[in-house]
Amino acid sequence: MRHKLKGLASIIAIACAWTSVGSGQQRPGKTTTVREVQLKGIEMAHLLAVLAADYGVTIGLEVDPNKPNSQITLELRNVIFPQILDGIVQSEPRYQWRENDGCIEVLPVNGGLSLLDTPIRSFQVKDVNRDLAINRLLSLPEVQALALSMNLRPRPPHPPSERAKDEKLSFDLSGVTLRQALNRIAEDSGAKFWVFRRYPDGTFEIILSCC
Repeated sequence: MRHKLKGLASIIAIACAWTSVGSGQQRPGKTTTVREVQLKGIEMAHLLAVLAADYGVTIGLEVDPNKPNSQITLELRNVIFPQILDGIVQSEPRYQWRENDGCIEVLPVNGGLSLLDTPIRSFQVKDVNRDLAINRLLSLPEVQALALSMNLRPRPPHPPSERAKDEKLSFDLSGVTLRQALNRIAEDSGAKFWVFRRYPDGTFEIILSCC
């Protein structure tokens, strides 16, 4: 998967060009870089992972369980980052995107109540890696109670990431949702991209990744 993401990043980067600026003007940031994007039949999760790494912006994807593998086709000219996101949800109208405290959240338009909307009263960890942080987050009583009411249970965790073995993440969060807490874990760990998937057997998983 990593090789696919790098190849996709190269395709996007080829068409990248800075907007022209006059003398004395501030050089634009990455999200205001004007680009041309031409992609056909790219899995949306892969594309969002590339964009998260390329722009240095945390992106969280809640996958629509009714269509778990959306294929995106884009042909965009002279667009900046938000317009690329607009193009993605126009290509796959099951989804919408929004910005939340500098993070991008992509979620189903008609998703109804989501486990990711669970209110978190308090979440505190100290010097843990991303995998342990997520496990402790999912172990919170309020998360477990809502998951039980929705007949959901987590899938067995994936093997720990080599990149995460030396991480020391610390959080003291309150008054956030599960989605916002995941944004924070992805942001502070440098993963930049996370995806939440529900499966027909009533299980779910949360995966953090980066290119």
